[in-house]
Amino acid sequence: MRKLMLFIAALAVLGVAGIAGAAKSPGVTILASRPTVVYGGTVTLSGKVSSQAAGENVVVMAKPYGSASFTQVDLVTTTTGGAWSDPVSPQIKTSYAAQWGTATSASVTVKVRPQIVLSLDSRTARRGTFSVQVNGAHSFAGKHVLVQRLGSNGVLTVKRVALNSSSSATFTIRLPKHRARVRVVMPVSQAAPGYLAGYSNVWKSS
Repeated sequence: MRKLMLFIAALAVLGVAGIAGAAKSPGVTILASRPTVVYGGTVTLSGKVSSQAAGENVVVMAKPYGSASFTQVDLVTTTTGGAWSDPVSPQIKTSYAAQWGTATSASVTVKVRPQIVLSLDSRTARRGTFSVQVNGAHSFAGKHVLVQRLGSNGVLTVKRVALNSSSSATFTIRLPKHRARVRVVMPVSQAAPGYLAGYSNVWKSS
């Protein structure tokens, strides 16, 4: 009798598992190749559909910072194993999701840093005049950046510079005689909203 009851219980468990498996709804996944990108850079979104079939249409949707809802930005087709991928270039902090039929994935968020370009305009023995340009989806006019020298003792902030109506500025700083290294940083307090702190290329003296 005990063995019969155990057998019936086992059949019941298998039946429930079978029903649950049959009722499993279709799904689609999404991942981002990296969580952060510099303005103008590219991130690859990828995922799979649960059918694992090639030739399926996947809608890629985006919700940039400040937007109220997701909108379609691309339509891609799955390849072997139901895999899909799509390179995107977020202009500002953006959340992405994938839709396949009636199934919608969880969302992933890609954060963005402003692009900061530092260049040397002219130089004397002990001073250098530089230009800095900050690029993003909106103007950074009136915001400020920090000019830093990088040395063996660490990072030293030597100047605070305000950006003009073109989100750019020109400044002159004193340079060490040998091995000068300079960069520009935009703190998150100045880059926000919608952007992380930004860092320029490092200028090195020859």
